Amino acid sequence: MEQSPTSLAAWLPHFFAQWPRQALDTQPKALPTVAVDALQLSAFMAELEQPLAALRHGTFNFDPWEVAKLGRNEMRNSAVLAWLLDPHGNHGFGDLPLKALLGAVRECGNNRIPENFTRYCRVSVEKYPTGDATNRVDIEIDADNFFMLIEVKIGAYEQKDQISRYIGEAKKRAGGHPWAVVYLTPQGRVPLSAGEEADVTDVPCLSWRRLASVMTQAMEPTRRQIFAAAEISPARQIAAHAAFCFLDRMRQF
Repeated sequence: MEQSPTSLAAWLPHFFAQWPRQALDTQPKALPTVAVDALQLSAFMAELEQPLAALRHGTFNFDPWEVAKLGRNEMRNSAVLAWLLDPHGNHGFGDLPLKALLGAVRECGNNRIPENFTRYCRVSVEKYPTGDATNRVDIEIDADNFFMLIEVKIGAYEQKDQISRYIGEAKKRAGGHPWAVVYLTPQGRVPLSAGEEADVTDVPCLSWRRLASVMTQAMEPTRRQIFAAAEISPARQIAAHAAFCFLDRMRQF
């Protein structure tokens, strides 16, 4: 049978004819000169720092709030949001989440609200400002230089005159300081129970997605530092991971 020119039998004689000469050729071949830009190499290595840190901490791939069955329960999500907004909370981000909220409120037109508290700030959940158990406020922020109520909505409807009652209570509790009643909903919609005389700047309307966005932007540099530093405790890393898992959930409401 005639051999194909590409068959092994046709190729081997040529290989063995060339092999001894090539095998004994010990002359080093000139390597091409490569110019290394030190600045570009340094920048490249610096950009690898965060991905390598994330890879090192790749075990944080679980959602603790999924395990806790947080779901769309408004009371439970309010409690986690209050934890994140508390500047003295053990989440490790200090006043960054609170400042992000205050900045978002100011962007809604309420420039009376300061950019941050100065001396003290207390964040509470499940408050009954009027003493009536049916008039429950989800989150209360009582600071030395402002007062704020946050009404959290995920799936529930407004009660009759609900926001109007909160406006009246916030005015009284503020003691002359700037105040606001934040209406937090999936769509960032305007409340129906604020009353015709309500000033829209006093009732900033935020969506969960918008709040998550501004908080993420404020917290991201600190999160990078937490996961890049070798001396940071695992507990702090887990707390930071839990905070960002909740921000991801906020975007889905």
